[in-house]
Amino acid sequence: MRSQLRERLGVLAVPGFGRLWLCSTADAWGAFLLPVAVTLALLESGHGASALGLVLAAKTLGHLLATVPGGIAADHWSRPQMISIACLARVLSTSLLLFCITSGPTWIVAACVFVVGAGEGILRPSHLALVGDIVPEPQQQSAIALTTIAFRIALVLSPGVATALTLWSGPATVLIVSIVLWLCAAFAVRKLPRHATPEGDEHVPRHTESVRDKLFGGFRAARAQPWFVAGLLVLTIVLGTTDATQLVLLPVISTEQFGTESVYAVALSMFALGALLGGLVMLRWHPSKPGRLAMIGLAFCAAIPFSLAFSEIAWPIFVAHFVAGVGMEVFNVTWFAAIQREFATDVRARVTSLDFLISYSVSPLSLAVVPLAVAAVGTQPVLVFMGAAVILGGLCALAVPGMSLFRTATAVSAEKESGSRGGDL
Repeated sequence: MRSQLRERLGVLAVPGFGRLWLCSTADAWGAFLLPVAVTLALLESGHGASALGLVLAAKTLGHLLATVPGGIAADHWSRPQMISIACLARVLSTSLLLFCITSGPTWIVAACVFVVGAGEGILRPSHLALVGDIVPEPQQQSAIALTTIAFRIALVLSPGVATALTLWSGPATVLIVSIVLWLCAAFAVRKLPRHATPEGDEHVPRHTESVRDKLFGGFRAARAQPWFVAGLLVLTIVLGTTDATQLVLLPVISTEQFGTESVYAVALSMFALGALLGGLVMLRWHPSKPGRLAMIGLAFCAAIPFSLAFSEIAWPIFVAHFVAGVGMEVFNVTWFAAIQREFATDVRARVTSLDFLISYSVSPLSLAVVPLAVAAVGTQPVLVFMGAAVILGGLCALAVPGMSLFRTATAVSAEKESGSRGGDL
């Protein structure tokens, strides 16, 4: 009976992962609910677009600035403790928001939201690295897929929930819900094990190693995996083009070409639904060549700029966003599973933080450059260029040794040699 129950639960039956999954789910809901409440509260209290932009930019800035330090700390201290610290820091900052969200000065609101973003930057490398510490390798892809599914559900549903709660009882209710969720997240991980060194001992703080050495240790570990460097470059291109297309060009095309904003809203919803389907597929499917599948998934994102460039009707745009959502989530699951498998536990969080920092830091630049390019050469040439860049980047990456497997050639050779020796025995 117990074996049948464990089989049905799948990766949730792995000791500790259920609590880690509850932590990440609660954290995702808290992280997505709060910005909506803050936005509505600022608009209701008479703040203009400049104040709103400052506050939301503070969240992004906090996330980017805290990601690498968070990864360094997570590789050298207890990862559950780092998650708890990130959650409790956001609890304190959000508690302060309760008193200043409607009547306080904008800079205090921005400072609180900055801490919220920093907490997110600290938590995510710790969480993903902890998946590799808790879950056995054969089940890590399923664990990441289950986490991304919960993440996507929160992303889709949280704006409506936050808006309804705000209209019903005010933004303070949403802030309190976020506080409770982060307290639950901190409580969920409090008994999870600390990660171990390659020798099997628990990590203790390494005071003899400088912050600079820790940082460059993460760079060296990442650089030693050619597939990781190439994949990260392609991901950066795809995120930059996708964000610029969805956030800048899609709303304009929706309004000017179709005369309604509904095309914009439906397209984004289709992308989210596609991502949800991609996560569900990868929950059970373990491809033999995950890197090749991941690059194909990223290539699907080229459908978005191509559909906007050439389609005069709406449904191809919706299909393109759905397909791109599937491809993006297929990449995410296989990519993060590869990071857990291929990087040692004492550098895993730093490599993850570098991934977040590099891949997301280019998006703000693309948001600023794309409108200038459109003004210079027109919308269609820019869209075609972005679609071609996505496909070309993926094709070039597949030529990198180890990319099709998301593994270095030396690791594959060592595994084959070990297998042949085992056969001799």
